[in-house]
Amino acid sequence: TMLRLSKMRNLAVVSRPLMAQAGASVRSMSLDHANPHIRTSQDQLWYRLHNIWPVQVPLSMQMPGTPRAEEGVDAAEPVTQLTTLPNGVRVITESSWGIGASMAIFFGTGSRVETRETHGSSHFLQHLAFKASVDKSHFKMTREIERLGGHVAAGAGRDCIMYAGECLSADAPQLFELMAESALQPRLEKLDMDMARSLVFNDHQNQLKNGAGAVQEVLHAVAYQGQTLGASVMCDPAQAEMMQGDVITKFLAESVAPSRVIVVGVGIEHAKMVETVDKVLGEMRGSTPPEPEAATYYGGDMRMQGEPGQAHVAIALQGVACDDKDMLALATLQSMLGGGDQFSAGGPGKGLTSRIFRNVLSNPEVLTANCINVSYKDSGLFGIQATCDSQYADKTVKLLTDELTRLRKPFAAEEVSRAKNMTRSSLFLNLETKGIVCEDLGRQVLFYGKRRSGKEIADQIDALTADDLASAANRVLATVPSVAAYGDTGYVPQYDDIAAALAK
Repeated sequence: TMLRLSKMRNLAVVSRPLMAQAGASVRSMSLDHANPHIRTSQDQLWYRLHNIWPVQVPLSMQMPGTPRAEEGVDAAEPVTQLTTLPNGVRVITESSWGIGASMAIFFGTGSRVETRETHGSSHFLQHLAFKASVDKSHFKMTREIERLGGHVAAGAGRDCIMYAGECLSADAPQLFELMAESALQPRLEKLDMDMARSLVFNDHQNQLKNGAGAVQEVLHAVAYQGQTLGASVMCDPAQAEMMQGDVITKFLAESVAPSRVIVVGVGIEHAKMVETVDKVLGEMRGSTPPEPEAATYYGGDMRMQGEPGQAHVAIALQGVACDDKDMLALATLQSMLGGGDQFSAGGPGKGLTSRIFRNVLSNPEVLTANCINVSYKDSGLFGIQATCDSQYADKTVKLLTDELTRLRKPFAAEEVSRAKNMTRSSLFLNLETKGIVCEDLGRQVLFYGKRRSGKEIADQIDALTADDLASAANRVLATVPSVAAYGDTGYVPQYDDIAAALAK
């Protein structure tokens, strides 16, 4: 206590002359200093002492060397550049703030181009990624990535396979070399195939427990009758049991060529990225594979039995392709319909104004409900999927069909405005993440051959009218429905009844 009192006396002794000096000069400093809010001797004292003692500086005070808030500078627009190498590999980059870089390698292939012989290859490649390569063991590959502080991931879909990585921009060339090596030269010995096989089996078991994911696979299968986009991304267990490395090699040789490879970099200089890709992939050769067979939408009904107790139901109609004129109108309708589950209400901004929340999830029998809107290069699906206790499947299906047919009615101006704002907000929120920007760049070049900026898309959304939304809704509702059910499906109504309800 005596020591504390002594320090306080010393502070008072030091503070008095400083206070006097601050008071004497406050008028001149308040006029000369960049911050006009420093008007009192007390503020001047805090200003003089904040680097000497740990005192709390008022938030109204401008710190030395910083610009005034009213003199902020607008952020620079991202610069997007696209270069095609002589062998056909396309490299697209976008400038970004920060010291980190996000990269991805896209192969324009996937489960839709798999044959009976190569079925499951995409799924296996996902689990062979960033393990052992022809020249590196699994241990060495992992240690090289860790040494760079890199974060890597791979994913397989119906229309593309993606290898992604993030690291500091300075280390991007080294990480990209490892990504390319893992993507194009995976080791396919028995040990590697057995390890991937066990992961494929785990995915299959997990999907059986994930009703919402399983019903999506059933929906694609019935909508496209198991062909093209209806081919499952998941490798069939019987096929996985027999999968050998030579099947993977055959699949890569038949479906991956330089013209089907897209490299994306965000947060790395374009010239540096092109130089790196040219060094690593410039010698890649291969004839261009034929274009994938166009997807044909059929519609229909499919039910798959799963664990008892719950029913997972999806009702969808033919949507639109990625480059269709109604693509953004359906995205806005998706925001209008919204969705969620019984425990995600929360506070403002959680979708409480969406139609599914108001009209479907307000019924306690429905556990989850969400709008479906997926688009591929040549087709798409639009509808609603829901989960409920099995005995309430009849009521849940009626709620879903009522919600879809309600899209035929006129839209209120306020609802249209809200849906457009939600869609634009979601767009820009996603584009704040480098990884999502990276994926967006790759998919746009893959499907469109060019990049549309976020501002360009947002302006097109803003220009949509109620008539545009009505036209897109009526176009979708005029198609044949696809009904998929998974789980305890005994109480799900018959297909003809569902189709009749949608036709009203």
